[in-house]
Amino acid sequence: MSIKKKATQGSIWMSLTRTGINVVDFLVYAYLARILTLEEFGLAGFCFLFVEFTNTLVNAGVNQNLVQRKEWTDRYAASTMTFVAFMGVMASGLLVGIGAPIAYYNYSELAALVIISLAPITLITSLQVVVTGKLLREFKNKQMGIAKFCATLISATSIVVLAEFGYGIWALIIGKLINVSLQYILLVFVSKVRLSFNLDRDNFKELITFCLPLFWMVVLRFLNKKASNLFTGVVLGPINFALLAAAHKAEVVINQVTMSSINSMVVPSFSRIGQDANVGSLFTRLVAITSIIVTPIFMGLAAIADPFVTIAFGDKFAPSAEYMTISAFSIFPLVIANFMPNLLISKAQTKAAFNITLVNIISNVVVAACTIWFGVSFMLTCIVIGNFLAMPIRFAIVRRHIYIDIKLLIFALLPSFVSAFGMFLVVMAAKPRISNLLDNDIFMLIALIALGGASYIVFSFSVFYPQTKRQVQELKSMFLKKRGIK
Repeated sequence: MSIKKKATQGSIWMSLTRTGINVVDFLVYAYLARILTLEEFGLAGFCFLFVEFTNTLVNAGVNQNLVQRKEWTDRYAASTMTFVAFMGVMASGLLVGIGAPIAYYNYSELAALVIISLAPITLITSLQVVVTGKLLREFKNKQMGIAKFCATLISATSIVVLAEFGYGIWALIIGKLINVSLQYILLVFVSKVRLSFNLDRDNFKELITFCLPLFWMVVLRFLNKKASNLFTGVVLGPINFALLAAAHKAEVVINQVTMSSINSMVVPSFSRIGQDANVGSLFTRLVAITSIIVTPIFMGLAAIADPFVTIAFGDKFAPSAEYMTISAFSIFPLVIANFMPNLLISKAQTKAAFNITLVNIISNVVVAACTIWFGVSFMLTCIVIGNFLAMPIRFAIVRRHIYIDIKLLIFALLPSFVSAFGMFLVVMAAKPRISNLLDNDIFMLIALIALGGASYIVFSFSVFYPQTKRQVQELKSMFLKKRGIK
């Protein structure tokens, strides 16, 4: 089977299983949003930020290193296992020794206890790195996805049951511990990796050389992705944090199902294409196909935010709708920018990938830190503008190593961008009238989604018929035909 076919099937399975995982996760999230107070909900989310951060530390480039190596050896895998286990112990210690005291002094004793209880998650996550690296390397996304979905389903059931028995916030914590433990057991089973530990100076040197730039990159990338939430929680408190987290939840789910699934295949697929392949052209095709699927979803979410938030999370989260609409406009620059670091990593240009992350830090973290004092809406608007302004710099960094025809890329993205924005305007204009006709929020949401889907198709095929037809044919070739990358 060709690399293109393997990458496509891997992305499909990754997307399908992530869809199931994120649907289950979203339902649990919506359930907890209704039974917990805004303050409890925000407190739990803020504590999980610490855990997410340490999880990024233990997987900083190690996975990519295992995937892009020409050969897999058990000795090198054992050295990697020793390396990540040490990182896991250190990161868990940071949670207990630094994260818990910060939570205690900024929030409460309960917050500190929550973080300490979550510390084992980081250690268990570190042990998964070698296992998932082998599965990704062998394009066994189906097995990996099924294992993770089963763990998610069992943990979600335990959260709901415990919450019904009155465990409150602790139901979520216990459920997360069950999830990561089951994931590890099932992933080891499906990968058939023989886990062992080994001390090898040369292997450690290779790991450090490859991973060090990526270590700082993933740290900065985490801060970049979580900057608005982090500064909102620190400056404005847990209630505003809860409102913003709810606004971002749907976007995170969509991103995990679509762009993250595709992005996870960039390193294993682009690192194995021939030297004579036009990488820039392949990148343009990848981004264009992704945009056809992702951009209308995000712009549709921006248009239907009001009824969606009310139905999903309840009336107390109504302010989240405005935040959701503003944030969705970041999709236009990010549908391109999100793939750039992994594109460079696939060609072993880790320092260049790190430089792009630095640009992201300036356009998101610095902007968020300076603007949060003026309110969440103002901060989000400035972040969207910053992402647009940072695109020329991102292109300049990438084009030093990989040539991308910017005019060709813009031409390829124009149909999806214009059609998605036109759809947004149509739905926003029709929303007041549909609201007057339909009193029920669910019926209104269904009507708006139907109108949005129809208007996007009309715009795409009436205004951009030749380009849209070519891109539809490209989708068919990816999913139906067996042919190699050209």
